[in-house]
Amino acid sequence: MEQTKNNDKQPENRVWCCAWGLLKRQPNDNCSAKDVEGLAQGNGKPKEFIITGGNKPQLKIVHISPTEGNAFPHECSHQLPGMGIHNVALSSDNNCISAVSMDGNLMLVNVLGGIRLPRVTHCHVSNIWSTAFSRNPDCVYAGSGSGHIFKYDTTLGKLQYSYDTDRCENILGLAISGDQRLVGATDYEGNFTLIDGCTGKVLRRRNYTKPLRRLVYDQLMRYALAACDDKTIKLIDLPSGRLRETLPAHDAIVMSVDVSQDGLRFVSGAFDGSIKVWDVRTTKSALCFQCNHNKNLWDVAFNKLSNKISVVGDGKGLGVYYCLGNREMMLV
Repeated sequence: MEQTKNNDKQPENRVWCCAWGLLKRQPNDNCSAKDVEGLAQGNGKPKEFIITGGNKPQLKIVHISPTEGNAFPHECSHQLPGMGIHNVALSSDNNCISAVSMDGNLMLVNVLGGIRLPRVTHCHVSNIWSTAFSRNPDCVYAGSGSGHIFKYDTTLGKLQYSYDTDRCENILGLAISGDQRLVGATDYEGNFTLIDGCTGKVLRRRNYTKPLRRLVYDQLMRYALAACDDKTIKLIDLPSGRLRETLPAHDAIVMSVDVSQDGLRFVSGAFDGSIKVWDVRTTKSALCFQCNHNKNLWDVAFNKLSNKISVVGDGKGLGVYYCLGNREMMLV
């Protein structure tokens, strides 16, 4: 009964993570003549979708500008076991979602077909905090609460490798290079750790005092970005792992950061709902606006085409903005 009375304090729609994908349609043996004709006329262009996770044990998939030709409706959901989902990643082929639940479980979910593996672990008790893919969709990485990073195959969920950051802390941010040679991790104690993906050797470690919540690499592996609780963004050189610049970013904790696929911009989001789009060349904020439809902001992400940004938090849940030049327009 008390929970009902306090609904104004605990928004029902709480969304904690998001990731973009592209659904590519190709003609096959089951395509009708009408379908093939439609593909030839451009109807087979990739369809954008957004994956979100939140306080409910499910993944939602939302299409942008849906049409009758879409493989699934404007919004669909995959029900999952356990508790809510706070971290997601999508494989490079846009087919497999890795999701981390609040009870520390790692799950693999097919975008179209639903649950592939309901529990990926080699331990009796799972304690997973973050997840990431490299360019290879055959393996997935998971950051644990003990400072270890596990690499699993995506077919059977078998452990392939275990990396040790030598810091027994919750790994909040995880980034993997496309060739899997650089494994990066950030944790709740503010440690950034760079590991050789082939040997497991720690190449560089630095402590930034405050928690580092999100870690991303740019597509050309020139730098890494880490979102920090000290209201800044850490710009870290790759492959050296040395700090290149600390960017004063927001007036609140920086919850998330992401790099556009074209490598020209990156976006940051703070807990107070402020969002900034940065120019990579100048490391200056080119665009700043406030996300007013969410009470607390949890995650931001660039789409694959580098022209839209998704924002999730407590309140409306999902918001999508155009990011063209110096203007923005909310879509969802």
